[in-house]
Amino acid sequence: MLVTLCTIRQLPQALALGDSFSKQTSGAGSSQVVIGLADDPAHLPAGFQSPYPLFPLSEVLSSEKLASLSARYTPTEFAAACKPAFLQEIVRRYPQADTLVYADPNICFLGSTTPIFEKLREANLLLTPFITQAPADRRWPDEKFFQNVGLYSSDFMAFRRSTETDRFLAWWQDRVEPRANIAFCEGLCTDQLWLMHVPVFFLGVDVVKDPAWHVALWNLPHRTLRLEATGWKLADSGRPLLFANVKGLYNPDEGYFPNQNRLSLSNRPDVGALMTSYRQALAPVNASALTMVRPAYGEHPEPVVLRGWRRATVQSLRAVTRFLDELPLPVLR
Repeated sequence: MLVTLCTIRQLPQALALGDSFSKQTSGAGSSQVVIGLADDPAHLPAGFQSPYPLFPLSEVLSSEKLASLSARYTPTEFAAACKPAFLQEIVRRYPQADTLVYADPNICFLGSTTPIFEKLREANLLLTPFITQAPADRRWPDEKFFQNVGLYSSDFMAFRRSTETDRFLAWWQDRVEPRANIAFCEGLCTDQLWLMHVPVFFLGVDVVKDPAWHVALWNLPHRTLRLEATGWKLADSGRPLLFANVKGLYNPDEGYFPNQNRLSLSNRPDVGALMTSYRQALAPVNASALTMVRPAYGEHPEPVVLRGWRRATVQSLRAVTRFLDELPLPVLR
């Protein structure tokens, strides 16, 4: 089964994710889809009906816990803080599901999901790294930045029901719930920085380096795509793509790399074609009434993304501040 977690304004993407998973899972495993709602269902537009079950976090956490986490985090951090507890509850409520795929609403499945379920016959947990080869230039982001955000993306994970999976989810919740902030200077980045420890701490963890998995903004500089009659493929090998993540592509202000300079969309018609296809997948959903709903949880505002002269000005002011902080001045007595 597939599980995702989103706010009301992300529901159009979550529904497209569910549709893509159902289409690509026929015969591969359970195509059941459950959408977790990191929001207040009372704020759903009148008459809205989801083709998939909606599971609000108010059924997982107490109102006191929701209020406490909401007061501490932004909407992005809030959803990350609640994700481990949400997944634990899904495992408990659906005992018939031997495997569980978690995907953020930004993901779209493009090929058969059979490889996921085949790997889960042996593995307890599947992780995908952000990048699988070292950049050959000085552009940004580089390897050092991934030490700040994490080596593995928590936008996609897959689990097999096991004692080790239960142990991982309990450990993850204990670490993430109180420390899901994006605070690089404190060594924190939502729920995914913790995943760096998982291959060491837990058994049966498979780090999937296959370039056909989890194609995204951060690894597209190393992967070229091609659309054929049978679907999307890697241009160099002709292998079919399994799934793509449009975070930072569909909404450039989203994600951890809003000022990246490694991928230029003007030079990548293949990525442009992929995004055109993705927007067409969103078209059947009447998104206007959903995307205008402000998230009910996460009282801290999301950081404003600065570009152009605004970003240059802030960087210059920070350089001046650092200079004044480090300037040795005589002590007057």
